[in-house]
Amino acid sequence: MIFSLSSIISYLSASFPYAAEYQSSLMALQGAMTVRNGLNKNGKMPWFHAFCQGVVLGYAGALFTPLWMGNPTPMLSNDMNIAMCILSFLFVNYIPFGIGRKICNFLPVKILVVSGAQLFRSMGIAKFITIAHDAFKHNPSEYYPHTPVFGPILLATILGNMGAFFAKGFHGHLKDGMPYPFQNGLFCASFYHFLVNDQEGPIGNFLRSLLETHPILTLGIKDYALFGKVFIGAFMQIVGILQMPEFLGPSFSPFHILSSGRTYKIKVTQANVSKNDTIRTEKNNNNSNNGKSRKQHKKKKN
Repeated sequence: MIFSLSSIISYLSASFPYAAEYQSSLMALQGAMTVRNGLNKNGKMPWFHAFCQGVVLGYAGALFTPLWMGNPTPMLSNDMNIAMCILSFLFVNYIPFGIGRKICNFLPVKILVVSGAQLFRSMGIAKFITIAHDAFKHNPSEYYPHTPVFGPILLATILGNMGAFFAKGFHGHLKDGMPYPFQNGLFCASFYHFLVNDQEGPIGNFLRSLLETHPILTLGIKDYALFGKVFIGAFMQIVGILQMPEFLGPSFSPFHILSSGRTYKIKVTQANVSKNDTIRTEKNNNNSNNGKSRKQHKKKKN
């Protein structure tokens, strides 16, 4: 079978041939398409502005988050990412008759691009948690002496929000509450970090005992680091595709779907009640006005 369990695990853990090239190319393509279908929809943005905008939207996390740890950014140490950004920009913007853009707007291709970009992001979470944990593991807090808690989780969460901070600004990204990239980062990073790195603490022990009690949840994976990558990878793949405009839209979030559903129903009910009250009031006013008009007409006749 093409989609066997082992192939799915290999995909979600990015352990297949040319996985780095695959992730990098589709991440770059998503950044270029986001600009071309959004800020540069009419194609009049200067080419260098459009190119840099696409690079930042696709790779802001890889560009700037490593600097927090005093590490060089892979955008400078690895030629592949910038090369993919250049190729993606040319493909989307400069193939005659807009063929490149039309291909990228074809739904199966859009799903493929989202899938590759989400794989890049999920692998980034696991990688940056490991970087921060290795840096801080010898100096955990006295309140949770088993492993550092906030440093690894926050670093991985910030990784997925850099692009939005640059595109929308600090206020623009946060003004409507906690944006989904923060929700996703905190959930996935917390799960992976405690499962893999909290070897002696109560939280890590609880997660591992839960999986050991229900082995079907692990799909037969005995390596918790591998299972953590597969779990957050699968979660981000599913949500990323559901958030496409063709499906549930970018406002969808599995973390508040129930509460938002109740709010929506309440709003609809209130709107209908207000609308019905308005209609009844208008009818009563019309009936009252009609009654007054008939009375005045009778008085004039008399």
